Amino acid sequence: MAMFCGNCGASLNDNAKFCTSCGQAQEALTQSEAPRVRAKGNGAYVAWFLYYFILISVATVGIAIPFYVVTVILAFTPLAERLWRWASGVRPLRLKSEKDRLLPLFKEVYTGAFEANSTLSKGIRLYIKEDMTINAFAFGKSTLVLTRGALELLNDDCLKGLIAHEFGHFSYRHTEALLLATVSNFYVSFIISKLTDLKNRLDLETRNKDGIVTAFFKGIIDIAYYLWKATDFIGELIIMHRSRQNEYLADQFAIMSGFNKELNDVLLEIYGVSISKPQSVKEQLKNTHPHITLRIERLEQALYQ
Repeated sequence: MAMFCGNCGASLNDNAKFCTSCGQAQEALTQSEAPRVRAKGNGAYVAWFLYYFILISVATVGIAIPFYVVTVILAFTPLAERLWRWASGVRPLRLKSEKDRLLPLFKEVYTGAFEANSTLSKGIRLYIKEDMTINAFAFGKSTLVLTRGALELLNDDCLKGLIAHEFGHFSYRHTEALLLATVSNFYVSFIISKLTDLKNRLDLETRNKDGIVTAFFKGIIDIAYYLWKATDFIGELIIMHRSRQNEYLADQFAIMSGFNKELNDVLLEIYGVSISKPQSVKEQLKNTHPHITLRIERLEQALYQ
């Protein structure tokens, strides 16, 4: 009987007390005994949001905080989600052939997902993006998207695997945490751009000027600029690492929902048609997804152990 780590999704031996991958203490977690799922894997996003909140408060002397709070609140409204779908070219199912094929699949996976997590929202809806790459993604509180490429190139079982994985992100509330971080990044990027403009202007104006006051002021701006840039870079690496771990968690949820083979099959299908060049260390660190073969390995361990 398959057992999986509740923290990172790694396959474990039966009755394992600790995960051999991440060291997390374990409770029994099996496909046939799926627990009610709580939000998981979002600590880094929340911590980064709070960190940015403090930085923005200090940088703007509190002036930007009301706008920041209002933006966060608005970002979680159905209207904002609808605007995002419109801006991203995401549409509802319109054609009879789309509805006849996809709605039964969606309902089947939704049922399995709800059995794995009874707290899962009942308002999630399926949408299509006119993109010929094979992909699926979740956004906000209720938007699950399949690309047209996935519809055209994958069979029904593979589509179930994609959908089950995305339900995992909803179940663990990864989409909401990511939305929170996105709003924070928007404000911080704006402040960094203004700080960069100020630094460049000071560099230009003080190029031929001497004086203790000028040098001190310029030094303070330089320190603030490079410290902020360094912190932002480190934070990005932490968020990307957490994002990769969340992909394992979403895979784990697909297993708990009963769609391990379907997800494994679709990942094998994607791997078979994908062509990618070797990545640098920096590119690997900034990836939002682990290498697909690592995900397949974990799924196959659960399937065939």
